[in-house]
Amino acid sequence: MRCFLAVELPGELRRSLGRLVGDLRACGADVKWVRPEAIHLTLKFLGEIQPGQVEEIRLAAGEVAGRHQPFRMEARGLGGFPRLEQPRVVWVGLEGETWRLIALQRELEGTLTQLGFVREQRPFTPHLTLGRIRSPKGRQGLVDRLKSQEGLSVGSLTVGSIALFRSELLPSGARYTQLWEEVLSPVSLDQGEPPPGPGSV
Repeated sequence: MRCFLAVELPGELRRSLGRLVGDLRACGADVKWVRPEAIHLTLKFLGEIQPGQVEEIRLAAGEVAGRHQPFRMEARGLGGFPRLEQPRVVWVGLEGETWRLIALQRELEGTLTQLGFVREQRPFTPHLTLGRIRSPKGRQGLVDRLKSQEGLSVGSLTVGSIALFRSELLPSGARYTQLWEEVLSPVSLDQGEPPPGPGSV
């Protein structure tokens, strides 16, 4: 079964993302938009795993979660991968305590590598995927809309847990089922340090 680790989004943020997708859909671009209920903050795509690995992954992720405190993030700014001028993926960025999210993802990545999962070579870029562009049709109009709303604030979320999701591809689209959830610790044991600010020595 295909699985990934992610952070579940609050309902209010999902509704805001749904309204945003509806607004962008009006551009008429050829995009496969993600349903609001299917949008997650993905931390690690695991690919195909065996049922017997579910508990092993849970125990490893639980240890990582216990070393990190909950933190706040804001969904702000629209963009595209690999670049905004010719995007293949449309996304909403994440701001706030980004260093905490990166530290959490980095430790998860390292722990899962020890379990035999392949380390992701691309740098982790915190974002929420809204859609994937299928053809150039209407793309420029979409790009113009994205540029006009680069600083748009969509909502906020508290990263307070890590969940394992199963992904199933159905004729109606992808279906995601949560298999377990590990809560972050209210008391931090080891989160690293934030990056130095301006004027730091």
